[in-house]
Amino acid sequence: MIYSGISHYADQRDAFFLENGRLRIRISAARGDMSAIYLHTRDKYIDISRQDTRDCHKMTCYASDFGHDYFFADIDIAMAGQFRKNPDMLCLRYYFELVDEAGARVYYGDSRFFSNEPSDVEAMYDCPLISRREQTFHIPQWARNAVVYQIFPTRFATTEKVDDKLWYKTPIGYKDDLRGNLRGITEHLPYLKELGVDVIYMTPIFRSNTSHKYDTIDYYSVDPSLGDEDDLHQLVDKAHECGMRVMLDGVFNHTSPDFFAFKDIREHGRKSRYYDWYFLDSDDISYGTDSEKPSFQSFAYVGGMPKLNLENPDAASYVIDVACHYIKDFDIDGWRLDVADEIGHSFWKKFRRAVKSIKSDALLVGEVWHFSPDFLQGDEWDSVMNYAFFKNIGEMVCSASLSPSGFLSQQSFLNGQYHSSVLPVLWNLIDSHDTSRFLFRAGGDKRKLSLAAAFQMLLPGTPFIYYGDEVAMTGGADPDNRRGMIWEQSRQDLDMYRWYQRLTYFRHTIPALTSGSYSQVSADDDRSILEYHLTSGEILIFHTSGDQASAREYTGYKELLSDGTFDGTIPEYGCVLLKGTL
Repeated sequence: MIYSGISHYADQRDAFFLENGRLRIRISAARGDMSAIYLHTRDKYIDISRQDTRDCHKMTCYASDFGHDYFFADIDIAMAGQFRKNPDMLCLRYYFELVDEAGARVYYGDSRFFSNEPSDVEAMYDCPLISRREQTFHIPQWARNAVVYQIFPTRFATTEKVDDKLWYKTPIGYKDDLRGNLRGITEHLPYLKELGVDVIYMTPIFRSNTSHKYDTIDYYSVDPSLGDEDDLHQLVDKAHECGMRVMLDGVFNHTSPDFFAFKDIREHGRKSRYYDWYFLDSDDISYGTDSEKPSFQSFAYVGGMPKLNLENPDAASYVIDVACHYIKDFDIDGWRLDVADEIGHSFWKKFRRAVKSIKSDALLVGEVWHFSPDFLQGDEWDSVMNYAFFKNIGEMVCSASLSPSGFLSQQSFLNGQYHSSVLPVLWNLIDSHDTSRFLFRAGGDKRKLSLAAAFQMLLPGTPFIYYGDEVAMTGGADPDNRRGMIWEQSRQDLDMYRWYQRLTYFRHTIPALTSGSYSQVSADDDRSILEYHLTSGEILIFHTSGDQASAREYTGYKELLSDGTFDGTIPEYGCVLLKGTL
């Protein structure tokens, strides 16, 4: 038995309540080491001589990554009293019985190993049920089966006359003014609805001197180039009428140097009441150069984006008031939080409490490019932009440097490590305003884009469409990834658009796809195949190479994505969703 591979945290990481009131307990072990794991439970305060509360649950292996197998068991906690408000147990004690492939058996409790079954409750893990239930991670119900569409407002649509030579300019530059606006987005809501979009996420719309607007001058003002407050009200209201949600980009890590607080510091120096709103290293403000850092902390050493000190109570209150203002007065549905991991935990806990007190089902999604479970325990963000998915899809489909089994392992790592509530709302992206377009990285091969979209739409998590991907837009690194949206039909790839429509349709109509309810999952690296058998009876197969693959055992099945009969062959970079005939 590989003792070093066994891991369990007796806190919100591995012992937490689900929203259905069941208690989930998890443990991980070295991959392939265990033949079975049993979870033993009992009441902490009732001696077994008075009442035998002991129970045993065989744990389920639900994920396997490159080094670990992950197991869970869900426990029903009986509720006492007429109104069923309180658990019929104050505190649960538990330990694990681990049996390896060679038949060796050990017991694990209180972070210690025992050769015999422990009887002393102090040799067991402790789970106080009422306080732990209070920590239940509540995710907005509307976000669980949503399709997110990212819009770059200055480049998406406009109600003004713009010459096609400018609108479709390639490559696009930082300062090119395409005059995109909020009314243009509102006019195209039917297009988004027909595509199958549920959530519109817009990059910053507040007053700024740049096209990207990640350097905010005034958080309480819509940038005049995009419109005004009435335009924002109309966009949100019309989107809600269409059954779509609207999320804004919260750039709270940094501001523009022209933001009122930083301007006051420039004018009054240390005498400014806002001096501690930023991290200043010198009384002489220097914005830095290509070879020299600014004299203050800033985003990525960019002098035009000084970093806010949100440990300062006044600065924190200001930002939180901004966030609550747009929830309360404009009825937006949540915030995507820019550079969120560079802001401390204490701020995000306050931020969440304030926003959720106004709109309990507001969604909070942090921008972070790495594994970040510490922000996702139910008291800060609801989700993250899942750049692990972005990297894994690119490596498997574009560069072929990751095998199907490697992809499965990488995804299983997230499934095993993240809180279970987070998994349905991870924003699974293949590109964004911060990356080159997927089609560009795929060398223009639209088959690869079609396959990547299928991975987004047909696996658990939240599909994240960067505007224009659905009509096969391309573009290199920033700013060329922010070209004008293709609206002229002769320039659009309408087959790609219809493919996206088909994918969103089945995502919305087959619950097992979004819940990840599988009876069997396998990866075949020799055939470049990933195969998922859904508990509802469908079979989902992804093929990740440029050669045809055979799956003749399913010949004659209904192929849902093409609405035809499967002939046993999967095309290059293909995906099929099969349903057996009765």
